[in-house]
Amino acid sequence: MKKLTLALTAIAAAFSATAKADISVSGSTGAAYVSNAATADETDLIVGSAVTFAMSTTTAGGLGISAGMGISLDPDSNATSTTPNQNPAVTGGNAVTFTTGGATIVVGDIEIADTPGSVGGAVGGIVGDNHGTNTNVGSGFADDDGLGASLSTAVGAATLNIGYVANDDTDNHGVINHSTAHSAMAASVTIPMDEFTVSIGVADHDNGQSAVGGSVAAAFSGGTLTLGYSNQTMIATNTDITTAGDTQVLGATYSMSLDADTSIGLGYQTAKDADSDSTSRLDLSISRSLGGGASVYLDVRNLSGDAAVEGTAIGFGTSVSF
Repeated sequence: MKKLTLALTAIAAAFSATAKADISVSGSTGAAYVSNAATADETDLIVGSAVTFAMSTTTAGGLGISAGMGISLDPDSNATSTTPNQNPAVTGGNAVTFTTGGATIVVGDIEIADTPGSVGGAVGGIVGDNHGTNTNVGSGFADDDGLGASLSTAVGAATLNIGYVANDDTDNHGVINHSTAHSAMAASVTIPMDEFTVSIGVADHDNGQSAVGGSVAAAFSGGTLTLGYSNQTMIATNTDITTAGDTQVLGATYSMSLDADTSIGLGYQTAKDADSDSTSRLDLSISRSLGGGASVYLDVRNLSGDAAVEGTAIGFGTSVSF
C-alpha cells in the first residue's frame, strides 16, 4: 500500500522540539458483480471507496501513540442524495493505540473474539457481506463490541491477547459497567509448536453467553491448512436461538499461492445449535494481483441445511489499494 506521509513540523514543535509526528493517507476502491442467494434472479453491481488517515507519534520515552479516522462509502448500502444517512461517512476516531515494550494497548471502541476456534471463511468482504444466505443456526454473542480496552503482547514465543468491553452500548464515551449495559471479555493465546501454530481462546458475556475453542495451523501441500473447533453457549434471546444451549462449530480453511500473483482459498464449516438446526457452508476464493495495488477476484459461497435462505452466491470484481 502506497502512503503519502506529511511531516507535521509546526504542530509537533508546539509540543516538543524533539517530537516526531506523522500522518499517512491511504485509500481503497473496488467494483464487484454479485449474484446472491436471496432470489433466483437477484444480482448486484456494488461499488465502494474509502480514504483512511493514520496518525502516529513517539514520545521522548519511546511510547508510541496512534489513532486513525477515515471517510468511507459503505458498499453494502445505496448512497444517494436523498438518503443522507447512507452517504459517505466519517469512520474511526473512537480508539487510541499505545505501543511500548512489545505490547500493544487499544483504548476505546474494541471488538472481542467471541467465537474462538471458529474457522472456515474464505471469501472476501463484498461476497461475505452480500451473499444473501441466512442460516438458522445461532452463533456468536448478541453484542461483541463497545467501549473498553485490549492488550496484545508476547509471552516468550507465544502471543497473548486480552479484550474487555466495559459498556457494549457505547463506542467512545460511556459509563463503565453501566447498570443497563453489558460487559464482555475474551482472552486467547497463540503458541508456535515446531511445524504447528496452536491457538486457544475463551470468551464470556455477563448476559450468560460464553465460548471456548481452538485452532491449529500447519504447512500442508504447498499451502497452509487450519482446523478449528468452537463451542458457544447461547441464550434464548439470540436471534436464531429459541432453546438456550451450546452451538458447536467445526471448520477448516486451506490457502496457497499458485504463483507469485495468484492465490486460492478454500473453506468448509459445519454448525449445529441447541435447536438441532445444522448447516454446512463451503467457500472458494481465487485472486490475482495486477500490480500497482490492483487485483481481481472470484468468490463463491454455498450454504445448505437448516437455513431461511440457502443456496450459492457468486461474486467477481476488482479491488484497488492506493
